[in-house]
Amino acid sequence: MSLEYSHHSKTTAWWFSYYPPRLLTLFLLGSLTSFVIDHLLTQNHITEYPKDITKLIDTAAWIPPICGLSAILVGSMFPLADYWFMRKPQEFQKEWSNAMRCMGGFIGVAYAATKLPWSSNYQVFCTLSLISIVLWFLFDRTIHGFIMSALFSSVGTIIMYVLVTNGIYSFTHADFFGVRSWIPCILYSSCVCFGTIGRQLMIVPEEWYNKIDQNKTYEIDGKSRT
Repeated sequence: MSLEYSHHSKTTAWWFSYYPPRLLTLFLLGSLTSFVIDHLLTQNHITEYPKDITKLIDTAAWIPPICGLSAILVGSMFPLADYWFMRKPQEFQKEWSNAMRCMGGFIGVAYAATKLPWSSNYQVFCTLSLISIVLWFLFDRTIHGFIMSALFSSVGTIIMYVLVTNGIYSFTHADFFGVRSWIPCILYSSCVCFGTIGRQLMIVPEEWYNKIDQNKTYEIDGKSRT
């Protein structure tokens, strides 16, 4: 009984020492990135907020925590999907320098959308769609990563539509369900970015994969003995 209690205590202590710093890192990166993206959108008169809205610096106060929680969700789901579907960690471009390049690419996509002189929203959509897929190809290259990025960006666009229809904020020159048609491309790029960071943070620890390898070894040994 004492051995079981000791093992349970060690497991609990490991969970509390392993996950909070990683989840906090995702939350802070998501929150800080939201300041940059929202600043680009508001300063270029793409989004507008009601005059009486509570602000944190020059951003609506509700945006950083929501983006931080979204970063935790995306950054956790991508490595978990690797574990479920691949049964091994995603090793492609797995270095912090590449994760930072991916974040730079994501911010670059947002900068291009808001700063460059485009002739139409359709032109922005076509260009950013291509760039977003290139970003996925450079830093992810998994089918489930592609599907999850598309799914999360679709859900994010729907949430934005609900917020717009309820007057929480609005888009100027909206041409796609109350938002601009290239917004899903920004969301898609953000999913690739934070999925890459979540993998780099090893949200799924190596011990989980080691257990899979051990089980495979036991199965092979069992078959060879029979």
